[in-house]
Amino acid sequence: MAPPVKYKTDAAKLQAMRAKCSQYYAKCREEILAKRREKYHINKNRRKDNDSSNDKHAGDDSDEGGDESASDEESIETLADCIAMVKYAKDDFMRHIKSPQIFTLGVFAEYAKSIPDAPGSHRDREILKRAMSSIKDFLNRASRGQDGILQLCGVCDEWRAADQVCRSMRDTIAMVEDIYCHALSDGDAELAVVHLLKGFLYQNYTDF
Repeated sequence: MAPPVKYKTDAAKLQAMRAKCSQYYAKCREEILAKRREKYHINKNRRKDNDSSNDKHAGDDSDEGGDESASDEESIETLADCIAMVKYAKDDFMRHIKSPQIFTLGVFAEYAKSIPDAPGSHRDREILKRAMSSIKDFLNRASRGQDGILQLCGVCDEWRAADQVCRSMRDTIAMVEDIYCHALSDGDAELAVVHLLKGFLYQNYTDF
């Protein structure tokens, strides 16, 4: 049996560990992703069941509910787990938005078509809030994976790739938030002018 390799520096040891983890992930990629998907959907369905139960029994067993939520958090222990979490979050994100510009334009169109509750009032701004909230779930999952990569390997190629994914999600939220801020500051009447002048962030965004 060959003796274990001795590394002269921590950087060399880290590089070897990263290469080993990357090889394992490349070899078992489909199996890892399948397990992550299964675990995610199980936890998601469990959270839905818990939410339904909490609605029926509001105020009961609040401490147990907190413990249950904590136990639902997906554990990430290896680099492969972290990469899979980012990859799965990215896949779900792209299926949800198709492209950031198309998603933001669709949200803006839905908002523009909404009818004010009363003459002189604003349109349904909950549409914009829901759109931003829908992206935050993907961002939270991808950020967890990115944080795990940072803890395991530091700032490496895998971390940079995860950072690009998270930045894209944050930028998508920012594009919808830009419309929301214009609606708050300028009022609905000015949104058409801003759109005509191509003043919205999504109309000038190219770095996705």
